[in-house]
Amino acid sequence: MKTLIRVEEVQRVITYSEKARETLERFGGALLKRHISRLEVAVKQSFNELMRKNGLVQGLRIDTDKFTLSLSDPEGEPIDPIRLSAGERQLLAVSLLWGLVKVAGNRLPSVIDTPLGRLDSRHREHLVERYFPNASHQVLLLSTDEEIDEHLLGRLKKSIAHTYTLVHDDTTFTTTVKAGYWWNAGEQHVA
Repeated sequence: MKTLIRVEEVQRVITYSEKARETLERFGGALLKRHISRLEVAVKQSFNELMRKNGLVQGLRIDTDKFTLSLSDPEGEPIDPIRLSAGERQLLAVSLLWGLVKVAGNRLPSVIDTPLGRLDSRHREHLVERYFPNASHQVLLLSTDEEIDEHLLGRLKKSIAHTYTLVHDDTTFTTTVKAGYWWNAGEQHVA
């Protein structure tokens, strides 16, 4: 008799455990879809802020099974990523990161390496004006001397606390850090 009761108890625990697991899976799926929806909206909004071609991308979807991104035009037709220029694909990647930051709500520092390399002048302006000052509460930009010129630095000036230049010495194979940007390295930076 005790054995039969024990078997029934074990079976009941297994049944309830399976029901609890199914409920958690449904809840987890619904939660994932809600967060993915918020992320889709944030990424699309970020992409539209950075793009100079208004209306190129009307829809943006993230497949929660494959975690792939698909784009559509104003008619709802899929956009082949090949149609996007290298700069537009770079902006899409930046938009994905920016959207993640917006949805996550965490205040984490951002490090952006060679951010303007593939971009034309209008896209550079959009990143400098719209993204860099808003990417995070603390942003570290690592740029080459070809990326951020005096004009763009002037646009960023109100958002910059410090500028530094890494100066490599070919004779000693060492690198030193100098205050200032490359054309005025060693001079005191005025914020």
